[in-house]
Amino acid sequence: MEERSRIRFNPATKEIEIEGSEEFVRTYFGKVQKLLLDPGSKKGKPKPPKTRRPEGKPKKVEKKTGPKIAPKKTLMDTVVGLICSSKEGITTTTLKEKTGLAERQIWSIIYRAEKRGKIKKTKRGIYVAA
Repeated sequence: MEERSRIRFNPATKEIEIEGSEEFVRTYFGKVQKLLLDPGSKKGKPKPPKTRRPEGKPKKVEKKTGPKIAPKKTLMDTVVGLICSSKEGITTTTLKEKTGLAERQIWSIIYRAEKRGKIKKTKRGIYVAA
């Protein structure tokens, strides 16, 4: 009949139970005891925390060189461009037809453009470049 070997450890009581051949017990008892008594000798030691850079020194970043990409044209740029291109002014209905935007979107854009000083109102519903 074949003899089985096993190691049991009870973490609550810190008891070690090793069963098996005399050679097995001698080999593993020392190893298990060393692990329990000297937890710093484990292979998987926790790594020390990384040190931070001083706040005065920024991280070095490599600059990428390549073709510069023009910024995307926003809806406000489109609407303001249409208003600036018309000499007599343009209505919200015409803007709606040319841009395909809803009236509410156009009113919002016109309101923001007026606040920024890009366009102004000449008559009710007619806008010109500022």
